[in-house]
Amino acid sequence: MREERLFGGNTHAEIVRVGETVRRPTGPWTPGVHALLAHLEAQSYPAAPRARGLDEQAREILTYIPGTVVWPDHFALVGSDAALARIATLIRDYHDAAASFSELSFEWSDRGADPSGVAEVLCHNDLAPWNLIHSEDGRWAFIDWDLAAPGRRSWDLSWALLSFTPLMPASSLDEEQTAHRLAVFRSAYGNDAFSDDVLTVASERCSHEAERIERLGARGEQPYARLLREGHDEIWRRAAGHVASNAARWQKTLVP
Repeated sequence: MREERLFGGNTHAEIVRVGETVRRPTGPWTPGVHALLAHLEAQSYPAAPRARGLDEQAREILTYIPGTVVWPDHFALVGSDAALARIATLIRDYHDAAASFSELSFEWSDRGADPSGVAEVLCHNDLAPWNLIHSEDGRWAFIDWDLAAPGRRSWDLSWALLSFTPLMPASSLDEEQTAHRLAVFRSAYGNDAFSDDVLTVASERCSHEAERIERLGARGEQPYARLLREGHDEIWRRAAGHVASNAARWQKTLVP
């Protein structure tokens, strides 16, 4: 069957589509990720691909999810309150579904993992528009689950707020619009489980990402050497400062 290369993302190895499946290289984390995806399938969680084992080249097989990747060219798809609320609800539904996944002894990737050692939830670790698919029939799905690892709930939530609100320095939103989207997200996710430290952790995540790019890039490890050369470490450094300087004001919006 013909292979079609799929492009996109900053850190992905070669990924191909074969019929209605996606084939990706594996790693030590693959057994855990496949167990998680099987658990989500058993829980009828709608916003994730299904794992279908390995192919003859030892690549993982995932179901192909047709649709439009939100970032970078279609961010308007999550611009409405309804769309943002739906994304927040899907993230909460994922965290709820993952709560009954007790097999945390697998080897997980450390590429986006929470360094705190806290295992509050099994984080996706890259809940962002570049990993979100919107289908023609209006459904949403998160892809690229290979970074999943135990961590703080706020570690997952902070990344989603950074990218979906967004809270980045280049955001075109004014203060009122930013506050409104923060409130929409928190309300849809649910005040009962929303982490109060999410903005502090958002700044922490930005700094952690910058440090990782600097450390691994300096060793010549790819794709981090390329990311370092392109200045992605500085992007995350600026984001860390931006969030920290606005956190007190934004936090007032996040108080239920």
